[in-house]
Order: sequence, then C-alpha cells, then structure tokens
Amino acid sequence: MKILVLTDLHGNLPDNLLGFRDVDLVLVLGDLTTGAGLAGTKERIEPLQSSYPEIYAVPGNWERPESIQWLNQEGLNIDARAVRFEGVLIFGLGGSIPTPFNTPNETTEEAFAKKLTACPEPQKGERLMICSHNPPYGACDKVFLGKHVGSKSLRKFIDRRSPDLVLCGHIHEARGIEQLGATVVINPGTAPKHYAFVTIEEQISATLK
Repeated sequence: MKILVLTDLHGNLPDNLLGFRDVDLVLVLGDLTTGAGLAGTKERIEPLQSSYPEIYAVPGNWERPESIQWLNQEGLNIDARAVRFEGVLIFGLGGSIPTPFNTPNETTEEAFAKKLTACPEPQKGERLMICSHNPPYGACDKVFLGKHVGSKSLRKFIDRRSPDLVLCGHIHEARGIEQLGATVVINPGTAPKHYAFVTIEEQISATLK
C-alpha cells in the first residue's frame, strides 16, 4: 500500500500533488487554509478526491466549524474516529493544543487525552497509525528556538500503545522522520512544496519529498 501524506497547505493549491501513480490512499493532516472557511477547504480537498481512490483528513487548528462540518458530511474527517484500510487501523486526532495565535480549532491536553481513549485495539496482524495535526511531545515538534512544543497527551499514548506510525504536521520547521521507542513519527512539512510517501508492506518505509 502506498500513501500520500500532506499537511499545512495554508491556502496553497495542491496542483502539483495530483495524479501520482499507484497511490492507494491520501491522508491530509490539517490546516488546508489559514482560516479561509468552507470555499477554501473545498477548493483544496475536491481535486484530491477526484485524483485518488481514497482520502481521509483531520482538521488543523486553522479549520473553521463549517469546514469541519463539511469534512464530516463527506465522510472524510477521522478526528477521534478510527477507520480500517488494507490491514491498517487509522485513528485521527484533529486540532491543536493552545497556540499563541488563538486559532479557531484549539483544544486542551485533557481533550486530546479523552479523544485518544476512543482509539480501538488493532486486530491480530493489523498495524496502528495515528494521523494527528499536532505532533507528539519530543518528536517532529521542535520550533526554531529549539523548544519542544508537541502534545504530552499524545506522547503518553505513544509510550503506552506503541503505534507503528504517527503522522503529523503543525510545526512547519520540524519536518522530518524521528523515532519514539518503536514508533516512527513523520512530519512531511508544508504542502505543496513538501509531502511524504509512506509504503506499508512487510516493512514500513517513508520518503520525504
């Protein structure tokens, strides 16, 4: 299975991300716009829907309620929801913990922890993947001044459950692939300039673009 992972378009169009061959699934990790609302969200999601067979998304901290409602209506939003796809249990975690910018879709660490309690256990032989806008504390979460600003609730979940993969965004300068115990954490960087391919076969591999 080949997955295209993108995040943090912030109003840029995904034109150069359309039409990749052999992509089975697209995962969008939030901040499609910078608070532009529903029209901007549709303008960025609908081309991806037309280009690929399957797509799921989580809202970022900049998504407004009308955009989140539309993602729900389209069946795309996996915030606090699990889906199963080709042997992978995918669980979403949308929004972010508080930022200095008072953005529309911020929440608390306690709310994150409560959402994460809804993540089911993988079935036998199934891999667990977390799709989070907010990175976990300690991986792919370091800002320019060197401080870790990720979610401690998500980090505790990782320490307890050891998911195979955590895909995240939000911290633009923290693009990379890091390890927390047995868990691989990937921040593909800001789209459309940056994105990632994740291939899940007997082994899991990832390439930042």
